[in-house]
Amino acid sequence: MMLIKRLAPISLVILLAGPVDAAGNRYNHVSHGPILGRLSADGVGVWARTMRTGHFAVRYGTTPGRLDQQTKPVPTHLERDNTGWVHIRGLKANTKYYYELFIPGQTGLTGKTGSFRTMPDSKQMIDAKLNPRGLFNFSFEFACGNNQNPGHSNGPGLPPFATMLRQVRDRVNFAILNGDWLYESRREYQPQQWLKQVDINDGDTPAVVRVAPSIVGVWQNYKQFLEQGQNMATWHRHVPSFFTYDDHEILNDVWGAGTPGLRDRRAVFRDVGVRAWYDYLGWSNPTEFPQPVHFGRGKVRKGKSVIEDPAADFTKLDLQQANNLHIHWGTPTAGINDNALDGVGGTPNAGVYRIVRVLGKHRIKVEPETELDETVSYSIGRRSYYRIRIANCDLFFTDTRGQRQMHDTRNPAKKGISMLGPIQRDWLLEGVRSSDADFIFVISSVNFMVPHVGGGKVRANNKDDAWTVFYDEREKLINAWDKIDKPVFVLTGDLHNSFVCKITDNVWEFASGPHNSNNHWSTDEGDRPANGRFQYGPRPVDIRWSTYFRPDIPRFNLRHPHYCVVQVNNVFNNPIEPDDTRWIAFPRPQVIFQYYNGKTGHLAYAESILAKPRPVRAKD
Repeated sequence: MMLIKRLAPISLVILLAGPVDAAGNRYNHVSHGPILGRLSADGVGVWARTMRTGHFAVRYGTTPGRLDQQTKPVPTHLERDNTGWVHIRGLKANTKYYYELFIPGQTGLTGKTGSFRTMPDSKQMIDAKLNPRGLFNFSFEFACGNNQNPGHSNGPGLPPFATMLRQVRDRVNFAILNGDWLYESRREYQPQQWLKQVDINDGDTPAVVRVAPSIVGVWQNYKQFLEQGQNMATWHRHVPSFFTYDDHEILNDVWGAGTPGLRDRRAVFRDVGVRAWYDYLGWSNPTEFPQPVHFGRGKVRKGKSVIEDPAADFTKLDLQQANNLHIHWGTPTAGINDNALDGVGGTPNAGVYRIVRVLGKHRIKVEPETELDETVSYSIGRRSYYRIRIANCDLFFTDTRGQRQMHDTRNPAKKGISMLGPIQRDWLLEGVRSSDADFIFVISSVNFMVPHVGGGKVRANNKDDAWTVFYDEREKLINAWDKIDKPVFVLTGDLHNSFVCKITDNVWEFASGPHNSNNHWSTDEGDRPANGRFQYGPRPVDIRWSTYFRPDIPRFNLRHPHYCVVQVNNVFNNPIEPDDTRWIAFPRPQVIFQYYNGKTGHLAYAESILAKPRPVRAKD
């Protein structure tokens, strides 16, 4: 008390409010990150979260002790849990960079450092005679399933990430995290707790938290996993990633988000989970549909099919980019993974709706009709699929949860139902058909040929997360891909095992994982064999290799993580002098899929597939 009495009034304010810089701004720090993404030949994305809303910037350079370039200050946004990211452009191709985050206006090092290598540039690789297409070699790691929760994983130590940091960090160009980066915990976190954490008053609560208060629990889930998963956090500082989301980013076994008329707590949590995913991970992806999730509060009436929101301007909505509309469950526990909460409470009108048309600035017509007069929280989703081109490879990243229609395990061959939704399916079919790439990669967060019919007690009476309850759509895809006469690789996740399936001479499935989650029994996967012929539905496949666990092993002992490194070999070095480089294109490039034990780093299996022969041009 004596100290306080001797301070000048302004000093008393500083003491109570915390230290400030010369401009009077309260000190800030980087609380989470960095995470790398958006990798290209001339750029990279760098993400971070700050303790308070503010700014961060990035110093970078090609020598660790000389970070002689820096970005402009990057804002972090309260409505995105104080996260933000910067797209650094103008970098040199195939060059290693080092970087550090800092808070503008504050002195001292943050220790938030990392490194990365940009992708090669095809234009710089062209040799008219030896490599006329400018091809180059590249590799990436992919897997799924980063569970850290006790009893269902290897714990927050995440030993596979320690192995990958040791053995493949400097070997791969990037990583694909194919869903289930997150597993539900801290979802009970409430807005009042969040307000204290971010140091703001109730009156400054952002609109997204007022409309969808359960989003703060998802934000807290990400922060917890970043804080305790240090090996994983270090990996993301050095290896840029592309991401898909699966069910656990939303809610375990979320089905039917694309089925109008469905009333389901898990389905209508889609947009809350997806918005938080974009805040923390999804920003990394060069999505073709930048329109964000729209959140609002509106009035509905019994027997009508109109939502009225005086704060919205629906005329600005691009329906070509929009997903469908959901009315939220509306309970404080909406985002918690607990069977006992399913079907309990919720607003009477909560459910999945189709957007019929925009009626005006504040009114939008939906179907089916609403059940009761009330004011509801609602959201209009976004499309989260995209395509990237690297050398002679086209990679199609699909969204298998956002428009997924409700399946029926009793009738898996039912015609007309869709995993992707008709718009995304047509985008995928046309994109693959018209591609001039040598290799096609289709990234699906759920499995293609092997069912996921067990592994938990959630929704067990209709359990199957895989394409094995969408035979009609799956067969259309396989038949179309087989006709193009080039290798199509479906990279899948979700199941907590790795395997290789030859579907046709042209179409393959490569499942990789889990990074850290417990494995599944063979009975969870339709009693498939460890390898050999397997048929679940209309089409037999050849399982070339798999991780496999009999059901006599206690689930707690199923702790055998794996990951896959995909090596694309397009060119080989053929130097005239021993220490030189001279890259010559292979007549037939190849892709090698290499599976590793996540704890030991030992090679478990490899599969090599050659490109189809290219047409030979007649000589003049």
